[in-house]
Amino acid sequence: MSSILDYNEVSGTLQVVTFYMLTWIDEIRRWNSSEYGNVTSINLPITNTWIPKISVVNTVRHKSIFMYYNEMEIRKSYVSYNSSGFAVFQVSGVQELSCSSNVKYFPIDSHACSIQLGTTHVFDYTVLKPVMKTIDLTYGVSNPKWSITENFVESDVSDYTSKVNFNITLSRNPSFLFLNLVVPIVLLSFTNLLVFCIPAGSGERGSLAFTILLTFVVFITLVTDILPACKPISYFNIFLEVQLFCSVLITFCAVWSISLHHKFAANDTQEIFPQLLLQMSCAYRNLCSKNQRKVDNKRIIVPPRGFTEEHCNDICADKKNHLQKEQELHEDIRSDNKSTKDIHQYCLKFIDSICFSLFLIILCIQLIVHGIIFSYKP
Repeated sequence: MSSILDYNEVSGTLQVVTFYMLTWIDEIRRWNSSEYGNVTSINLPITNTWIPKISVVNTVRHKSIFMYYNEMEIRKSYVSYNSSGFAVFQVSGVQELSCSSNVKYFPIDSHACSIQLGTTHVFDYTVLKPVMKTIDLTYGVSNPKWSITENFVESDVSDYTSKVNFNITLSRNPSFLFLNLVVPIVLLSFTNLLVFCIPAGSGERGSLAFTILLTFVVFITLVTDILPACKPISYFNIFLEVQLFCSVLITFCAVWSISLHHKFAANDTQEIFPQLLLQMSCAYRNLCSKNQRKVDNKRIIVPPRGFTEEHCNDICADKKNHLQKEQELHEDIRSDNKSTKDIHQYCLKFIDSICFSLFLIILCIQLIVHGIIFSYKP
């Protein structure tokens, strides 16, 4: 095999440049070289001698391995014989073969393909036997997209026909797709979380969310053109679809938080859901304050050098007054029916922190799961 021209996963076709060397014993073409001027070898045109009739079983276009495009090529093709009747015939050309694709582990996928040669007629006494157990790739030209990782040759002889299969395993070189497809999508997924870092009052929050959503749609269109519509579905395609779904949810949360911000600005908190959010955020804020007070009470204050006992008493009194004011503030928050601007802002930040943490956990779990899947790829 000289080189791999192209492998189309969508159509399932493989184009390769092949070179076959056929040998056989022709008992009719034997002679005594001493009787014919010490001639040990001759070349005969294929039109004037016997050649085996071999076809490519899984071909897409040309069925025979003898691919000639004009009369001149046929006239220039010869079979070489020596005096013992040993014949050698060399044939080469570009063959287009059918090969099923398996993109389950895209973009580090591998595909099993084969070149299946067989006798043309049934009950043909021609027997095909491979000389080597592997394909000779000594003079092969490397392909920038695909590489042959495994190859072996097997034969199958039955009462009706004879076949030889040249099996190869094509593995994709993932460097280009990893740098230009996988890495941008992962970085874009993390960038999508920055929507919750933009203030809800800013108009850029919705713009960023919709822009990233449209970018994911573009990437899905790109991947759809690369991958075939077959089973099993690629894990990378599943990852991309989940990220698109998360982007839709993030866009929904961004628009909803902007709407909630305008409701708080208009002091329109009569609906049940805004009231519930305010109560949850206030409860969380009170819980954090209580925990902070417990930590402060357990601390042992050691006065630095030069501080007198009077200074320490003043500091403790100020701290006690500060804690008392905070306690009074929280009590006012619970008793006041009308929410203040500070409470509204804290409620929006509370919602943003929950959404940011939730989608970050989902993204990290996805990356870990897909990393494990691709690490244990068979």
